Amino acid sequence: MKTTLKIFTLLFALFAFVSCSDDDEDTSKNFTVTTISPESATVGTEITVTGTDFPTETSQVELTVGGAIATIISLSSTQIVATVPQGAVSGAVSVNVDGNEKMTSTDFTVLSDLINAKAENIFAPQTGGQGQPIGGPFAKFSFETGAVTDSDTEWDIAFRGTTIAVNGGALTGTSEEPERNGNAAAGIVDGIFTEVLSTEGISFIQDADAAFAIPTGSDNGWYNYNFMTNLVTPIPGKILVFRTHDDKVAKVEILSYYQDAPANPDAFASPSRYYTFNYVYNPNEGKISLQ
Repeated sequence: MKTTLKIFTLLFALFAFVSCSDDDEDTSKNFTVTTISPESATVGTEITVTGTDFPTETSQVELTVGGAIATIISLSSTQIVATVPQGAVSGAVSVNVDGNEKMTSTDFTVLSDLINAKAENIFAPQTGGQGQPIGGPFAKFSFETGAVTDSDTEWDIAFRGTTIAVNGGALTGTSEEPERNGNAAAGIVDGIFTEVLSTEGISFIQDADAAFAIPTGSDNGWYNYNFMTNLVTPIPGKILVFRTHDDKVAKVEILSYYQDAPANPDAFASPSRYYTFNYVYNPNEGKISLQ
């Protein structure tokens, strides 16, 4: 009888051990991964992966974004909060629990950081004026490179004197203007540069026959001309917002029309037709944020 009892006890213990092992194994296999939010962000941004039956110990979980291991900030049975890691590329987001890997149904897009910069002394010469025909080539500027370009296609805005053209729409009939071969457009927003956060709701206009998207002339677009002092000064609160030639977005705050942006320019001593402006450029296709 005692022998039978011992055998039964051993068999029960063995069954319990096997059952516990199976339960542990099932726990690591039965978790699910459902969504990731947001589905696109820059490196360093917090993301949340939702699912079910995640373990509660971060040591049991590895989360990767496009192959790069992310740092887990918090963990619950239904959510993993992590940051997009350095080296991440657009692609699958995977959760690995004790060697069992599962992925989100949609890929994650790693966004490029916005470019927040200042362009200085962009020279926009012109010939003629004061009753003579105005001419001269436009200085073409690319937001992607942050510089003047000679490219016939890879430009967004162009300057000549106080005139600003966009690489989109039609020729205006102005002499020596560049061909429009992109989809650029412009809008003017009244406000503070730092508070223009996106292009949502902005009506973009392209250059057209006899009309630039940014109106020319004093008090019509971005500047005021004082005939008493002969000074060209940016109108405070006029923020230029652009759709680029390849459908990205940017905003511009013109600071000065004079070389080296003097605080108190002298029209008779300060060289003019030198643009200095702040700009923010979003290099991510389909994104409209400007902050």
